[in-house]
Amino acid sequence: MKITGVVAEYNPFHAGHEYQLRMAKKLSGCDCIAVVMSGNYVQRGEPAIIDKFKRAEAAVYGGADIVIELPMPFSCQNAEMFAFAAIRELSKLNIDSLSFGCEDDDIRLLKKIASIQLTPEYNYFIKEEMKKGLSYPKAMANALENLISDDSKAVYTPNNVLAVEYIKSALKLNLNLQYYPVKRLGMGHNDMEIKGPFHSASAIRNSLIKGSFSDLRLTEKSFEMIEKFYAEHKKFNTLNNYVDFLYYKILTCDDLNSIYEIKEGLDNKIMAQIFRHENVDDLIMSLKSKRYTYSKLRRCLLNILLDIKKVYINKFMLTNYDYVKVLAFNNMGRQVFKEARNKGIKVINRYSDYKKYSLDPEKLDRFQITNTSTNIYYLPLKNRKMNSEYTENAVYVDI
Repeated sequence: MKITGVVAEYNPFHAGHEYQLRMAKKLSGCDCIAVVMSGNYVQRGEPAIIDKFKRAEAAVYGGADIVIELPMPFSCQNAEMFAFAAIRELSKLNIDSLSFGCEDDDIRLLKKIASIQLTPEYNYFIKEEMKKGLSYPKAMANALENLISDDSKAVYTPNNVLAVEYIKSALKLNLNLQYYPVKRLGMGHNDMEIKGPFHSASAIRNSLIKGSFSDLRLTEKSFEMIEKFYAEHKKFNTLNNYVDFLYYKILTCDDLNSIYEIKEGLDNKIMAQIFRHENVDDLIMSLKSKRYTYSKLRRCLLNILLDIKKVYINKFMLTNYDYVKVLAFNNMGRQVFKEARNKGIKVINRYSDYKKYSLDPEKLDRFQITNTSTNIYYLPLKNRKMNSEYTENAVYVDI
């Protein structure tokens, strides 16, 4: 069976995602599309607008065959960590190729940049540039300009950065994969206008949060899942829903410097801004600097909210769990996890599966951090779900 892997967030799933899945299958000629998707928190450092099971179900209706969860805490960390964890999870499903959306589909250039970024020379240039007070993205740009003669500016767009990280991760994991980039059409990654054949996820989220549900390029099932979530919880989820919870966590944290990605000095800046802002966006803008980009600060604040410490990250990076958590699947997806089981991978569709494999979830760090963060996900919403990691099962889609 030929399996093509896709890394996604689907926040929310929209027509552009459906197009990418269709093209991934066409370009690769695969039998199955396996998606690893962020759970209830996403890489930009915020809660997903609707929960993971609804987004996963929409994805299977939109062309995926199986959706597994990108585990906490990696789903809400920097691009390198996010990509490595995602490719490591997909490798458990025995993928033979990888497809991704990007602004520049020159796979030769993307592979060249990925290889260069794994060299000591590149790391040296990065460190030297950051000593000058440059942000990491700017340091990366300067380093590549010193080491590559091609148009290295191709990598600086958000999707291209992730594409390079996926290839780097596959190289680190010694995976021999084929790559099938799908050129992004329509709006840019962060464009906020509702126009063109495809709308960006950012524009769709912005429209939904403002209460506008019309003329969005969503699939029918995704729109249904969005309406269902809103009817159940009376609002969509954003980091701004947590401003009071966040201030509480900041005030009661014994050592902000123990939180992942918070360096000395930022802790004092955060404390100086406590209670001065009515929403998290304004708090972030008060902290923004060359060293701390908007996205990085979002992740820092989310790490505080979820109590993600540096020691946890180091431990999780060194631990490769031999199971995957399935969020949604169809008949073809069922065949994928049957093959994975035959190769020793434990496939978790429901809580009772942990016991079936003689696993004690209460002793699994990954389960515990996921369950806690899921409980926090529902805190600002109506009809809160507590301990849903115990009660919600993977969604089977009979199509």
